[in-house]
Amino acid sequence: MKRIFLVTAVAFFIGGLSPSAQTAQTAPPAGSGLSDLDALTFSCPKAALNAAARKAAEAPSQGTYQFSYFAIVNDSHHAMYEVHFTSNYAGEADLKYCVTMYCQQGWDPKTAKTEVTLMSNKQAPRAGATHAGACRVMTPPAKRQTKE
Repeated sequence: MKRIFLVTAVAFFIGGLSPSAQTAQTAPPAGSGLSDLDALTFSCPKAALNAAARKAAEAPSQGTYQFSYFAIVNDSHHAMYEVHFTSNYAGEADLKYCVTMYCQQGWDPKTAKTEVTLMSNKQAPRAGATHAGACRVMTPPAKRQTKE
């Protein structure tokens, strides 16, 4: 009799959990937000995203601008990032920013000089050019050594 009661109690407990209670046990804790991304992302890209977001928040808009694109243009100590925001209001142009900063080991994002430049929304003038030509670092053409 005790076995039947124990088996019935275990079956009731397992089967009696609602699907939402079962999901709550395997779902990430509430309020975790972007903690996984935050733990993986270095402070320089985070500072660039925040600087561009502050600039986008200042832009006049009939809608709300939302983050839509991020690219690392240069990841050296002279860091350069491209950040885009798109409005949820049809007809408003995307905001495309080029963020530059001096970023090296031991730097402090609170005191670092960060420049946020609004990029042009116009198409690149030449075929094959990157859409972010204004933020891309162009390497100068190589100089040939002349024989004397």
